[in-house]
Amino acid sequence: MQRRNWTRRRGAVAVFSVLLVADLAAGIGSASLAFAADSGGTPPTPASSAKTVAWASSSHGTTDKNYDQFKNLTLTVSQTENLSNQGIVVSWSGGVTTSPNDYSTNYLQIMQCWGDPNAGPTPQQCQWGAPASNLGALIGSNTGGRGLVDGEDPAQTYGGEFLIPPPRNNPNQRAYQVPFTPISGALTFNTDTYFSATSTNEVTAARTGEDGTGQVVFETQTSLEAPHLGCGQVLTGGAGRPCWLVAVPRGQFNANGSAAASDPAGRVQGSPLSATNWAERIQVKLGFEAIGANCPIGQSERRTVGSELVAEAFTSWQAALCEKGTTYGYSEIGDSEARTQLVSGEQGAAGLAFVTNPLDASLSSSSTLQYAPVTQSAIVVGFTIERNLKGNSPNFSQNGTPVTSLTLNQRLVAKLLTQSYRADVPDGNNKTYLANNPRSIRNDPEFLALNPEFNDFATAAGPDGLMVALGSSDANSTLWRWIQSDPDADDFLNGQPDPWGMTINPAYRTLNLATDTAIDSFPKADLSTFRQSITVPEPGFGTLDMRPYVLDMHEGAYRARKADANVKIVWDETKAPPTFTSTGPQLPGQRFALTITDSTSAARYGLQTASLVNAAGRAIAPTDAAIQSGIDAMVPSSVEGVVVTNPDKRVNAAYPLSMLTYAVVNVCGTDLNGLKDFARLLDYADGAGQQIGDAKGQLPRGYVALPAASIAQTAAAAKALRAEVAKPACAQHIPATAPETVPNPPVETLPPEPTPPPTKPTAEPVALVDKTPASAGGATRYGLLASLLFAFPCLVGGPLLLRRS
Repeated sequence: MQRRNWTRRRGAVAVFSVLLVADLAAGIGSASLAFAADSGGTPPTPASSAKTVAWASSSHGTTDKNYDQFKNLTLTVSQTENLSNQGIVVSWSGGVTTSPNDYSTNYLQIMQCWGDPNAGPTPQQCQWGAPASNLGALIGSNTGGRGLVDGEDPAQTYGGEFLIPPPRNNPNQRAYQVPFTPISGALTFNTDTYFSATSTNEVTAARTGEDGTGQVVFETQTSLEAPHLGCGQVLTGGAGRPCWLVAVPRGQFNANGSAAASDPAGRVQGSPLSATNWAERIQVKLGFEAIGANCPIGQSERRTVGSELVAEAFTSWQAALCEKGTTYGYSEIGDSEARTQLVSGEQGAAGLAFVTNPLDASLSSSSTLQYAPVTQSAIVVGFTIERNLKGNSPNFSQNGTPVTSLTLNQRLVAKLLTQSYRADVPDGNNKTYLANNPRSIRNDPEFLALNPEFNDFATAAGPDGLMVALGSSDANSTLWRWIQSDPDADDFLNGQPDPWGMTINPAYRTLNLATDTAIDSFPKADLSTFRQSITVPEPGFGTLDMRPYVLDMHEGAYRARKADANVKIVWDETKAPPTFTSTGPQLPGQRFALTITDSTSAARYGLQTASLVNAAGRAIAPTDAAIQSGIDAMVPSSVEGVVVTNPDKRVNAAYPLSMLTYAVVNVCGTDLNGLKDFARLLDYADGAGQQIGDAKGQLPRGYVALPAASIAQTAAAAKALRAEVAKPACAQHIPATAPETVPNPPVETLPPEPTPPPTKPTAEPVALVDKTPASAGGATRYGLLASLLFAFPCLVGGPLLLRRS
């Protein structure tokens, strides 16, 4: 059943990817991206689109009560052009340290808005007012919402469009709120129609550290995720609609000038959309890629399949390639399935697959395959961790700020993958087989030895497991080979305790994870369940509710960014039917999320990435140089020209999970037009497609551009495809020669034989012999000859034609 469900999921991913053919082409509005797919040219390196804006440059007056807190504040946005649904880094300096424990004073509130391309947005045009419910106890009244209190802000207009229509049973009610106006539609006080706590990207409160700096990764949403904002909608001329990032600093004074300290709770009050607070904003214009169809409908489509590791690159390249007359479709499937499909011979099977490891000889013996390296990337452990510190920590002034460094070794990852921490098993604190194991990785002495900073974290801090993708892949296999290369991790997987007494969850012992070299997935073997109360029906929730799979590594990165592992352990009887629902994302300032993902998805969503211990015993971060070093350390495979990872090879500077992805073409199994299309794809992949940048058509960040040797190898593969087109060598490409047909020869008509002259009878009588007349015998002989001449080519050519058919 699980396999069948996964097949359906991959089928859904494939259908989704086909539907995205047009949308993935979003953004080719600029002529600079119209690269010739077969030119091999390289576009100019794009300039950084980062912007820095000083609060003081926005004409804020010195009479502002918060002037002393804000006067040195400077905000930087890491990327402001060619945006899609991704993460951008918003950082600031010159601020004042946020109040400890909660968000009482001196913090930032950040939101995304639509608005006038020049003047910017109004408060009504901003996605704001749906904070996570668990933030209510940490912030001041109305600071996370759109509500207004009459008289709290001298600059605010009350009444008019800010007056909420009173209910019929209380016509005299006077309540005020900043309404929301969508890009298309009337203003409304019911924002649930458009966004909620689970879909909004607003940052309710962002903490400033003791040194006056802070940083968050902000999710930019396009018109696909937030149609009510319209960011990226195609405008006249083909450009995408711009939007705005707005940061509202909150200081120590309320809008009416009163000090937050005068309030019993000691917190600033009021919505950031209130007039006085809104006037203190910093706004930065955001340029989005156009969301639209740039590949002509009805254009011929060439199908490709394979590894997720190429997905981000293909998404970018496809938009530029379709301008050359072919739409290149891509379906994300497992490497093993891609290899099988490539040589299956089934009608409609893809002629090109993206894989990391080559095909087995048993699969490729009847096929002529061309391998071409196309992308270099890495498998990473991405994380979002914020300092959730103990109250007596000497570093408490950094509470809530992001952690940027993490080190993991093979045994720690093995512990996470085998549900060996009590927090990763339903009712794990009461499982006797885990009694000697730490509650989570945050409490593991081995983890703390590698990451001493976490000794200051609160005891309850920790991740909701390690998010991993469902299904099999070469990436998963590579990670297991890395784990198995370490003797300590092997001993742990074999049941030996670590030096602190922690042992593997016994549910995983029978899987032989230390020795199974074929494993390429992440099984969840502990099938225990738990009921929180007698009101919850049997069997309660299980592992897949508490530690569910993500669909792919991309989703893992997205969920790690939001610190939302989709944990569903809250029994909700109000649902129809009753079911377990999500606990929601972790609290801002207390996030702790881990996922196995790829370097490009991590870069897209602004995740930090862990340093991993390699075979040489060095903790190496996945920098471009370290990834390239890891690829350079790869060893030849059984296929000439194809290299694979060797986890036992000791190279000090090599990142251990570097990945090289190949495009593999089934030359003889692809029609000649298909070979032409694939040659164009390879030309683009080793030319313009290796220019790293944020624009469509370029190589997304997180990849490492191919070195010269790999580019030459891919160019040679494209040349070989064209050579097959020009002078076919595959029997499938050689046109069948029709057998020569011998026409029926005319039947020769012989003149009548002359009447012989009379002869004189001899003296002796002559014996009489019966004889056929000469004229009849000649016609029959020639007719027989004609029949034989006609039958011979039929005899020879007929079976040939049948076999050809």
